[in-house]
Amino acid sequence: MTPSSEPEGPMESLEDFRARARAWIAANLQPRPETAPSREEAQTTGKALQAKIFDAGFAGVAVPKAYGGMGLTLEHQRVWAEETRAYATPGNYMVSIGMMLPTVLDHGSEAVKARHIPRMLRGEEQWIQLLSEPSGGSDMAGALTRAERRGDVYVINGSKMWSSGAGTADYGLCLARVNWDAPKHQGLGMFALPLKAKGVTIVPIIPAQGGEAHFFIEHLDEVEIPEEYVLGGEGEGWTVAQRLLFHERNATAGVGYGLGLGGGSGAPGGANSWRLDIVDLARRRGVAEDPALAAQIAEDYIELVVGEQLARRINAGMRTGKLQGQWGSLLKLGMGIDSPANAELALAVAGAEGVVWSGENEGGEVARNWLRVRGVSIAGGSNEMQRNIVSERLMGLPREPGDDKNTPFSELIRRARARG
Repeated sequence: MTPSSEPEGPMESLEDFRARARAWIAANLQPRPETAPSREEAQTTGKALQAKIFDAGFAGVAVPKAYGGMGLTLEHQRVWAEETRAYATPGNYMVSIGMMLPTVLDHGSEAVKARHIPRMLRGEEQWIQLLSEPSGGSDMAGALTRAERRGDVYVINGSKMWSSGAGTADYGLCLARVNWDAPKHQGLGMFALPLKAKGVTIVPIIPAQGGEAHFFIEHLDEVEIPEEYVLGGEGEGWTVAQRLLFHERNATAGVGYGLGLGGGSGAPGGANSWRLDIVDLARRRGVAEDPALAAQIAEDYIELVVGEQLARRINAGMRTGKLQGQWGSLLKLGMGIDSPANAELALAVAGAEGVVWSGENEGGEVARNWLRVRGVSIAGGSNEMQRNIVSERLMGLPREPGDDKNTPFSELIRRARARG
């Protein structure tokens, strides 16, 4: 499979694209099922469906044609998401196509982009991120995984954790330290690491709510990476990581390449899939008219509507250039606050059935959802990190004082050991 080399030509209008997409969708996709498939089923059916969408020319709406995309805009991507809302679409490529692909597009070598982006768009390869570490907490720049150059390859040793989808993924963007004597943000590299390579051991993390593992730990032992698989160049890992997180927050909040792939406010399987329908739950429980709950239910619905409107406004602002920077963090912060609040309200509405149940009734789902949404306020950067980003980069407030920006990382390690 080779990327198209045809000229971009005149941009297709949104109206023409909508009509063309709507006709193909109606003829080729099935209505979205009421019950979500298992992760294994989604992986199998999603791969075939993504290939079908790619072969029809509708994958990578905003990706350049040179790499197998359509060469259109993120506004066209929004149209695709709207038109597919009621249909079964691949929901397991939001990370790979919505976050990793644009990062590779921004910082990958030409060889990596030409070789892998078409495969990512067709679903032949799934990519994830390898950022968090067992000892790192929220301090991503404090990575201890090391990358040592040996000739024309880098050799990676260390561990990563909380990696979504590592059990089925093909590649991971791995942040590793290349220079221990540089300040911690400057001594990093970002590597496209094959997860099925020799030296990679993947261990599942069993979730508190039970069911299939979604997060994994990766142990990396002498994993060799060709130098062309360094994104952005040696020492530019932090820059690439920030761009990756930019795309992640946009995708999860509904203003990026992930729209229609499980990302996006209001999109099925997207940001609002973390929320339960409180109004429907209250009606089924017969408490919709309860004055003690009515105000809270109304407030929850208002937050839903405001979140969708804010996502649209930020999407339009970023598309036109009027809003630049980490605006996805504002949406991600809202998601991290609203989703747990929605889950707590659902418990109150469900009453005893929310925490005591048998079988698979909705009470069990309410409690499992309460456990599940803990991750929304952590994944992609915790609420606390998002508040820092919003305050410093969007509001222009001063950064908290500290000397870690200029101190060699090896010295920070020495000090930590001396204190410990």
